[in-house]
Amino acid sequence: MRGRMSSQGRPSVDAVLGPLGAAIMRILWAEGETALGTVIERLGEGQRRPAYTTVTTILSRLRERALVERSRRGRAAVYRAVVSEAQLVEATTEHAVDTVIARFGDVALRHFATRLGDIDPGLRRELIDLARRHRPAREVPSE
Repeated sequence: MRGRMSSQGRPSVDAVLGPLGAAIMRILWAEGETALGTVIERLGEGQRRPAYTTVTTILSRLRERALVERSRRGRAAVYRAVVSEAQLVEATTEHAVDTVIARFGDVALRHFATRLGDIDPGLRRELIDLARRHRPAREVPSE
């Protein structure tokens, strides 16, 4: 089974955070520090607006995951993303790969290696170069 990818071939934030969590993060990435009311308004543009409690629950979960910070601007709760989309995808991917390797060890690594033939030749060369930098040259086969 392959993971969900964006139209640009990148892992989808929706797959990591769910559609509503991803939509909230996209608003925060685009607008920076944003009041809760503005987040709710933006979520409702062109579609049914989610309930206030639903949005606050998702924001609370994003805060627990250290993806979002909350502060006050007067009486209004204001949120801002503390990681970029690229940082989120990188950290999530690293965790997923580490988990697979920890559970399945060499079997997982062999499976990853068999997939090298399926990827863009430029990326394949980049991965081989990366492996060479992290291992003695005699351990990394040439392309």
